[in-house]
Amino acid sequence: MSAIKGFSEETFATGNHSLMLYGKGNGPGVILLHELPGLTQDTVEFAEWIAGHGFHVVMPLLFGRPLQHPMLGLLKSPFICIRKEFNNLSAGRSSPITMVLRALCRKIHSERGGPGVGAVGMCYTGGFIFAMMVEASLLAPVAAQPSLPFFQSGALDVEPEKLAFASNRADTMSLLGLRFEDDFRCPAARFARLEASLQVPAGSARSRFRSVVVPGEGHSTLTFDYQKALDRGVDTRELVLKHLQAQLLDPG
Repeated sequence: MSAIKGFSEETFATGNHSLMLYGKGNGPGVILLHELPGLTQDTVEFAEWIAGHGFHVVMPLLFGRPLQHPMLGLLKSPFICIRKEFNNLSAGRSSPITMVLRALCRKIHSERGGPGVGAVGMCYTGGFIFAMMVEASLLAPVAAQPSLPFFQSGALDVEPEKLAFASNRADTMSLLGLRFEDDFRCPAARFARLEASLQVPAGSARSRFRSVVVPGEGHSTLTFDYQKALDRGVDTRELVLKHLQAQLLDPG
């Protein structure tokens, strides 16, 4: 029996790493990376929403326990931050866990078919998406309030050469970025760096990077502060859905 009701449960192993995966839905694959509090009920509810709109969503458990209380995840965050799988402070260097996540992209694509897969990273995992963009099967990446590396507003947690490789891909891969205007954990300088690093693909009508900024204060654009975004006239979830549909259902 799965630890999350209504979701399948399986173990994914590659190299010396293994992750528990929770999946639901039919259609092209979308990987949803939970944020720092862990795989909370808010994340599961968002996953169910994605699955209900024609996609097969997969949630890898990166740390903590399924459905743990957000406060428990925050209290344990100092221990998460010293794990070798995650790069928290060094700019220009991706977390080792992203190698596993790239392999997961290939697995999901081989199982679900279609032109490629989507992946949504949020907060602590938002920047994992940048290193994952070198994987050819990832066509619809989403970086929601990427917060690493800590304390470096204009820095990215990815090697410059990987970002350059992603920018020069000969396909329609396009990154959607989401943040609140006054979010000090995901400052404007970080998105400005992405804008300068990711160029418009040759011969494509779609930009390599599109950013959406929600007015005012907030942080979790798709989960805990989703209602704040709605109250300010921005339906962040609907924007993610349209991005996934455009990239995975109509990638021409």
